[in-house]
Amino acid sequence: MELNYPHTDINKLLNFSNKLQLQNKKKKLPKVIIIFNEKKFIKKKFELLKIPKGSAILLRSYKIKDRKKIAIELLKFCKIKRLKLLISSDVKMAKEINADGVHLPEYMIYNQSKINWKNFKIWKQKFKWLVTAAAHKKKTLFKVSEHKIDAFLLSPVFSTKSHPNNTQLGVNKLIQWVHQSKIPIYALGGINLKNIQSLKKSGIIGFAFQRGY
Repeated sequence: MELNYPHTDINKLLNFSNKLQLQNKKKKLPKVIIIFNEKKFIKKKFELLKIPKGSAILLRSYKIKDRKKIAIELLKFCKIKRLKLLISSDVKMAKEINADGVHLPEYMIYNQSKINWKNFKIWKQKFKWLVTAAAHKKKTLFKVSEHKIDAFLLSPVFSTKSHPNNTQLGVNKLIQWVHQSKIPIYALGGINLKNIQSLKKSGIIGFAFQRGY
């Protein structure tokens, strides 16, 4: 999430999540996942956010030198606020800092050299990880079993500022894919106060966002 954006608007989006009748059949799955992609963790700005308890923060910030330091700071914040912390791509780091879970970028799903699924399944059970994975195409939703991951982050649902040229999925196709997938799906990409209402009866388990505008 870009922290320079007014927290009041993000809080409106977070508050709206309580009004959505999402298909959250698994109680351990959060309704909201906030994607952190910053160079540093500014605690004061995060404390202004009214993040619902049980939500998750997903650490990306891939090219940051102090990524582990940021992860530890985020984890402390999450413990205090009763949130979950997911580490994207770095399974080793998730184990080392005792994070709540792991997020797998789509390339890790297809590149067998990036992850040992046998060991990963054992670690998932041992550490009681919440595991999400990115999906940008339909076939990805059927590439991994529900025993290995808990949910997909499907994107982009709407047009985004980070990837303006990417083809958006749209609500109708989102609904189709959600009902065809055996694994719960989070909507991601361009979600804001204007379009979130259209996701209310889509069948998603929750939604994820980076900016919220």
